[in-house]
Amino acid sequence: MSAAEIRSQCLTIFLAGHETTALALTWTWYLLSLHPSHEARLHAELDEVLGGRAPKYDDLPNLTYTRMVIEESMRLYPPAPFMTREPVADDVICGHQIPKGSYVAINPWVVHRHRRLWDHPLRFDPERFTPARSAQRPRFAYLPFGGGPRICLGASFAMMEAVLVLAALARKFRFRLAPGQMVEPRGMITLRPNRGMVMSVAVRE
Repeated sequence: MSAAEIRSQCLTIFLAGHETTALALTWTWYLLSLHPSHEARLHAELDEVLGGRAPKYDDLPNLTYTRMVIEESMRLYPPAPFMTREPVADDVICGHQIPKGSYVAINPWVVHRHRRLWDHPLRFDPERFTPARSAQRPRFAYLPFGGGPRICLGASFAMMEAVLVLAALARKFRFRLAPGQMVEPRGMITLRPNRGMVMSVAVRE
C-alpha cells in the first residue's frame, strides 16, 4: 500500500473501530446484568484462566467463553446494525430485479434474529458460538463485521480488544443496570442505547 492508503486504513481503524467496540461492550454489560448465570460462568472462566492477574494476549486462546459472550452480544445488538453494498452487475434476488449501481441494504439486526437461521433467536445464549454449533450455520447468518471482500479490516483486532477489555474488567467488577431505566436500542450509523445506559459498579468479592 502507498503511504496515503496506509494512513486511510489507520484512520478507519481508529475512528470506526473505537465506537463500535465500545458499543459492543456496552451491550455485553447490559446482557450480563440481565443474565447472572452466564455472568457467573464468565467469572469462573476468568478465575481459572487468569488466577487474579490481568489478562494478556497469550490468554486469548483460553478465554473461549469470554469470546462467546461477546459474539452472542453482537448477534443480538450488532454495533453496525445495517450496511450497504453496490451491485457490480444486474442481478435478481428472490424475484426482485437488482440493477447494477443501485444500493442494497443489509440489516444484521434482522439477519441475526431470523428464525430460519437461529433457534430461539431472542434468547441470550453464548453457547451458540461453540465451534460445533457455529459450523452448522450458513456462512452469512452472522455478520457483525460484514462479509466477503468488504469485511471489516479491523475485525480480528476488534475481537481481540473486546475480549481483553471484558476480561480485564469482569475479573474485578460486576456491572448492574440502574433501576427504573427503559433501555431502547437506536439504530443510527451504530446501534446505541437511545437515552444512554446508567449502570452501577461493584467490586467482586
